[in-house]
Amino acid sequence: MALPAPKRPVVFSGENSMIRLFQSGGDEIVAAASYWRCTYSEFGEGNALVIWADPVVTGLGELAPHAVYADNLAMGRLVTTQFNQYLRGYQNRGFGEMLPKPARFFQQGDGRRQHRVTCLTGNVTIELLWKDVLDASLCVFDNTSGDRKFEVTSVICPCAHASISVDGKFVAAEVRHQPGTTDSSAFLALSETWVGR
Repeated sequence: MALPAPKRPVVFSGENSMIRLFQSGGDEIVAAASYWRCTYSEFGEGNALVIWADPVVTGLGELAPHAVYADNLAMGRLVTTQFNQYLRGYQNRGFGEMLPKPARFFQQGDGRRQHRVTCLTGNVTIELLWKDVLDASLCVFDNTSGDRKFEVTSVICPCAHASISVDGKFVAAEVRHQPGTTDSSAFLALSETWVGR
């Protein structure tokens, strides 16, 4: 069997799981977290978290994060400026100009039941939790990020529940999930690869 023609350039390969939380009963995103685990890029491997939360609506107050955290600052800058700043929930929030702040990351998975990522930065602990995977499907789609176009492949696993907490205080908002469907505003994105076009 002949191999398909190779596609280049590979800009990023790894994971990009997200949580977007909505005000109860509303259509407004009030908190969003985008976690990147890079296994290949021109800047090497690492982890990054692009996150923000409305301090009032979420109840976090001064704990509400609005930052980029990374254990590989150059890689964190890459995913933020090339991809994340253009995604829904992150647009027009100044992420393109932000410099990543140093952080350490820990992951803990339990199959389809739950997946946890902990980000430690300074004296602050941010925890992301995805629960109850609904499905897993391979998605291939085109993505325009600013003036660049990419082909993206990813194994998308929408989740029924998810949460964001800062120093043990949970964001007062909810995942948008329609019962009886696999559509969700919280999902794991595994084996994700961005190829320039």
